[in-house]
Amino acid sequence: IMAVSVLARYLNLRTLLLVMFYALVACASYWFAYELRFDFDVPTQYALIRLSTLWWVVTLKLMLLAAAGQIDCILSYFRLPDALRLFASLAFAAVVMVLMWYVYHGEGVPPRSVILSDFQISFLAIVSFRVLMRVKSTHGVADFLASRDAENVLIVGAGEVGASLCSELMSKGRLGMRVVAFVDDDERKIGRYIHGVFVADTVEHLSQVAKRYLATKVVIAFPSASVRRVRQAAELARGAGLEVDIVPALTDLVSGRAEIAELRPVQMEDLLGRDPVDLNSAEIRTMLEGKRVLVTGAGGSIGRELVAQVLDYSPAQLLCVDRSEIAVFDLQQQVLRDDDRAAVAEAQVLDVYDQSAMAQLLEAHRPQVVFHAAAHKHVNLMEMQPAEALKNNFIATEQLARIASHVQVERFILISTDKAINPTSVMGASKRLAELAIQAQQRVDGNVTRFMSVRFGNVMGSSGSVIPIFRRQIAHGGPVTVTDPEVTRFFMTVQEAAGLVLQSATQGEGGEIFVLDMGESVKIVDVARQMIALSGLTEDDISIEFIGLRPGEKLYEEVQHLSEELQSTSHPRIMRFVGNGHGAIASVEQVRAYLQSAIDTGEVVAIKQAIQELVPEYQPYVG
Repeated sequence: IMAVSVLARYLNLRTLLLVMFYALVACASYWFAYELRFDFDVPTQYALIRLSTLWWVVTLKLMLLAAAGQIDCILSYFRLPDALRLFASLAFAAVVMVLMWYVYHGEGVPPRSVILSDFQISFLAIVSFRVLMRVKSTHGVADFLASRDAENVLIVGAGEVGASLCSELMSKGRLGMRVVAFVDDDERKIGRYIHGVFVADTVEHLSQVAKRYLATKVVIAFPSASVRRVRQAAELARGAGLEVDIVPALTDLVSGRAEIAELRPVQMEDLLGRDPVDLNSAEIRTMLEGKRVLVTGAGGSIGRELVAQVLDYSPAQLLCVDRSEIAVFDLQQQVLRDDDRAAVAEAQVLDVYDQSAMAQLLEAHRPQVVFHAAAHKHVNLMEMQPAEALKNNFIATEQLARIASHVQVERFILISTDKAINPTSVMGASKRLAELAIQAQQRVDGNVTRFMSVRFGNVMGSSGSVIPIFRRQIAHGGPVTVTDPEVTRFFMTVQEAAGLVLQSATQGEGGEIFVLDMGESVKIVDVARQMIALSGLTEDDISIEFIGLRPGEKLYEEVQHLSEELQSTSHPRIMRFVGNGHGAIASVEQVRAYLQSAIDTGEVVAIKQAIQELVPEYQPYVG
């Protein structure tokens, strides 16, 4: 009683109750070990030894359990490391008692058989208790009732992620999914069990396994597999008439941004993306860590992802600029919501075309790295408003480049587009002029800034891109509109594009144009068909309508300008183009004045003709 009263001063009630429970288990196991040793008829001599040694045996066990962290633990969490710590602490107590038996030659200490039995009984009792507490915390009444009406689920991938998902679904019956079988590419796993669930066959036999086990849903659980393999598995499942979900990306699981059980339907990004990009994080960290960084257009698709990835490299300061108030608000709420990130980052509503405001910003903060992602990018809109395209894409870029050079920014990276190559649209031509402008700024006497451009294709899921448009058309019952049955485009995920932009920035010496490896181009009509299939529909339900190429659109995009020569880089996904001087701007000021005079006329055709004089390969639409 005195010991309990002393402990109560230092321990909370929960911990005190756990100590008392462990003490009770230690007493009971030690007492029962003697009973087993002597067939429940303990001689008086050994009964006295049991009674006289009970106190220090229990104390020894409690001390070792506390040292192993089993007193202050959370009972609902119990995994293999906890079981190993329990085993080690109780085994050490048994070893101490055996050593005492040898020291005292068996006089006044427990027999060795009692020590062994006591160790086994106490270990099994405590482990059973911890397992019971774990089951109680994860299998509530709601889980028990929900598991009876659960949907049969087949997991594709019997690796670590698949096993973790299986365990999670088994412990959370309220999610309404019952794992009935696995399929996997590794034939060595076929015929074995994971958490009591059979690995039935290979992925190629997915439909037969689903029929055998009456599965109605497939969950793809190998996030590290190639995109092609994920696509094949999804097509097999859809061909069998099964609903298809996928686990979050491996990067989201590792970073903690998503949990294993946060399943989502397979999306077009999963099927059009490429394998993960292997970035040289050390080079990127050297470029960004402890530096002051500016991202323009930070509220857009690329800008927002650049902000998120730059923050991972611990910059000293990150300025985020966008002229859209809503975009800046969303950036603050979704990307800069953490206190640590908010302390480093500052978001402002500011138009990069406002030369004086941008000059004040750069003079005040002196950024060392600038990512210029602000731009008008919608081809069709800019065809009717060429003046706006020139102001935002060319003039604003040329102004910002001059200011950056003046404040001696270390690196200036322009986010360009594949539409700048032999352009047929105002948007593409204006971005080509922006490329030429920063190349001209690179050659200015006294300039120390490294100017470079990075080109890439369509970013999947970005505003105004084809995928969200198709989603909206399918949701409204169709038709899905495609310009031409032969039109193709390059696609990249926003994460891949932003990562490769950072990697390109580490390699630039000044004046280069980097082109990201965009893989194989994809027919837009094939994208439409796959999206209809992902929606669980067919072309009988949602029709595809061909409407013809719109003004400024190409049948296919190109990756290399005629005046550029290819040079290798240290990264296999990045190519470097260096111009031969053809088409270079001799005087940016004269070009700007010439275009400004055309803008002042307000005539769409006149502005396009002025652009064509400066970018001869530009083929304008003047209809």
